[in-house]
Amino acid sequence: MLAPVPPEERPALRALFDECAGLHGCVDAALDGAMGEVWSGGSPASVVLARFDFSFLAGDPKAPEAEEAVHRIGEPASVVVSTDGWLPLLQRVFGEKLTTRTRVAFADPGDWDRDRLRAFIDVLPEGFELRRFAIDDAGRFRELADSLVYNFASLEDFIERGVGFGIEHEGRFVSGCSSFAISPRSLEFEIQTHPDFQRRGLATASASAMILHCLNAGLEPCWDAHNLISAALATKLGFVEPVAYTAYEAGLATGEA
Repeated sequence: MLAPVPPEERPALRALFDECAGLHGCVDAALDGAMGEVWSGGSPASVVLARFDFSFLAGDPKAPEAEEAVHRIGEPASVVVSTDGWLPLLQRVFGEKLTTRTRVAFADPGDWDRDRLRAFIDVLPEGFELRRFAIDDAGRFRELADSLVYNFASLEDFIERGVGFGIEHEGRFVSGCSSFAISPRSLEFEIQTHPDFQRRGLATASASAMILHCLNAGLEPCWDAHNLISAALATKLGFVEPVAYTAYEAGLATGEA
């Protein structure tokens, strides 16, 4: 039977996630006890489920607790696994609803060119202002995309522990980059730009500001691309060594995750 793992006991489970291909910043946040839920079963732990809006399955997919872990995920589901051995169980539980998505994780953050990153910010079009947002901005930042803040318990919690850089135009945020997950060691990026303001360098500028923040704060920037556009932007910014991997989805609308 699965049981919740208190934050102080989670680091001991890290070895089970060594083969997890992507979303390393989310895994760090869960296992460092900073964010998310973690459940484990077996003694010693043979199955671990960590949850944000993504779910992570690690350990032995043939263990008695494995099926309980998959059922606990529910729908809609975006699932990353430590081994392909989980696939038969995912297929049995989710049936025809189960689909795959190729994601791209950047395993090595590279050697950052700070001057180049600052240059991406300096060429913002006139009338667009980039700044780190504060509590008074949080509601308008969430209006751009709920995914920028929804892994935190509240907007106040996000302001206290998270990081967000928004680009404001005529009184509203039209692009932004935030900490989808954050731990003492890393920060997983989330980027959104309003459809009416794409292809103007706004996402590049907000992501550049976030990378510079991570470098100054001693955090590893973590980028996990859900499509080719996101992967190309990561490469443009200086992320290197892309690794494609398969994530599993069930009950999601097209374009989610």
